[in-house]
Amino acid sequence: MKRCILATILLMLAPAVKAAGPADDFEPLPFFTWGARVGFAATGTYVTDVFFDGHKLDEYTQDTQIGNFAALQFRLNSKRFFFQSGLGIGMNKSTFTMDRNSWNSTADSKNEFSMSYSMISMMIPAQFGLHAINTPPYTLSVFTGPRLRLISDKYYSYSFSNIDPYILDETPSATVISWTLGMSVQIGRTFFDFEYETSLNNLSGSVSDNSGINPAPDIRMERRFGALSFSYGIMF
Repeated sequence: MKRCILATILLMLAPAVKAAGPADDFEPLPFFTWGARVGFAATGTYVTDVFFDGHKLDEYTQDTQIGNFAALQFRLNSKRFFFQSGLGIGMNKSTFTMDRNSWNSTADSKNEFSMSYSMISMMIPAQFGLHAINTPPYTLSVFTGPRLRLISDKYYSYSFSNIDPYILDETPSATVISWTLGMSVQIGRTFFDFEYETSLNNLSGSVSDNSGINPAPDIRMERRFGALSFSYGIMF
């Protein structure tokens, strides 16, 4: 995973560095700028491992759904590079379907169940970037870095379908760390951000059955989420 992230970063930044030209051609930017942005994100779920009643399931489908977010952010600028962080609130939701018979190669039919979830999380990024083009009023920048998401049970909802006779209860991970790659286009004080985010750790904290069936089924779920977002903001 780390090698893939590093390779992606290098591929994304290399054309920008070439296009940037000598650092002396760049206009100076204020050392500190801040702003606010709002946007929407298409969210998908990526299941890596699901163990249900002692069997590993390996077939699933996902449904990408649209969420939204708002954030305050700041930048610390040098002539070419910058660091940005801030605080945001995001709403993400997704649905995925698993086949309970996918572990059995002799099964002649599917037995699918689905899970839908919606979460509101607090987002804290720590992103490093490069000003590829800096000719005011136009600035083109690329950035990458981690994002911390804090998730509370109070703002996390879910539902399972076609899972009888079980009654499943899921507790999300309280902290999710993601990696982001993005591009920002600024015209005057207005900017547009395009960003992709993928979580690095498991979104599912624990899954349990409350049906009272004895023995209780062994249920473990490993899943990540990915979000492709677009936002509009104003920088001061």
